[in-house]
Amino acid sequence: MKGALEFLVSSDPVARLLRENFIFKIIPMLNPDGVINGNHRCSLRGEDLNRQWLAPSAQLQPTIYHAKGLLYYLHSVGRSPAVFCDFHGHSQKKNVFLYGCSVKETLWQAGSAAGASALSEDVSYRTLPRILDKLAPAFTMSSCSFVVEKSRASTARVVVWREMGVSRSYTMESSYCGCNQGPYKGLQFGTRELEEMGAMFCLGLLVLELKSVSCSRQLLSRAAALLNTEEDPLDCHLQRRRSSSIASELDDEPPCVEEIDYGPGSSSDQEGSASELDRQIREWASHEDEGEEEEEGPGQGRRAAL
Repeated sequence: MKGALEFLVSSDPVARLLRENFIFKIIPMLNPDGVINGNHRCSLRGEDLNRQWLAPSAQLQPTIYHAKGLLYYLHSVGRSPAVFCDFHGHSQKKNVFLYGCSVKETLWQAGSAAGASALSEDVSYRTLPRILDKLAPAFTMSSCSFVVEKSRASTARVVVWREMGVSRSYTMESSYCGCNQGPYKGLQFGTRELEEMGAMFCLGLLVLELKSVSCSRQLLSRAAALLNTEEDPLDCHLQRRRSSSIASELDDEPPCVEEIDYGPGSSSDQEGSASELDRQIREWASHEDEGEEEEEGPGQGRRAAL
């Protein structure tokens, strides 16, 4: 988060382009009272705040209540986020990776082959993690998962995806340890690597927009002029960035199969399948899950691009 914030307010030309073309709604931390008293995932009341997004209380979970209220307001005025991402730390897995939401991959993981093959789904939720896999040395696509498990129904990314229709709703997990791949393989994460990941996330948002069919010609031309060098512009920018120089307990999200072939000729009945998944999620959320390992630690929700 510190890396993302410092990058966005810097004089870097990419940061300036981001500020001029995007609205960022940033909540640096949703669990200040818990963290200042030494907790990781729990609030001062001893609650995991990332299990309170379905029906937060203004008195008992005020940060979640008002963050969700802001998102609902933006949704009501037609300004839903292009990207929502909740930043967390991970105590088991290595590297940095994303959890996202997919009806089709959830059905496929659950063994509902018939339901998955008959479903048409926009797979743009995979674009940002693929971009980050190319940009950020600490990030790995192979650890990403887009399955919506019943024990995650009350997390930020699932609620924002299901209730507000944000297809690119994520949790970004950063290892407490380090990397087992890429240039940082075998190394412990330090603040420099984490801050770099925050900056790379912001750069990824710009690349995501440039790849979008709705990207304006003005932004395309400005980005081309800004990054116009004889070398690859992104490589050049990354080299310049690198030369200069949040919390969870156990997580049992399943690994994601990187390439999934659902077969040709997939056609449409997305609303029916989505409604069925919604029904299941509501059923799952109606009673406590016992004996489950926990997912994402206390994070920071952000809107419109973060």
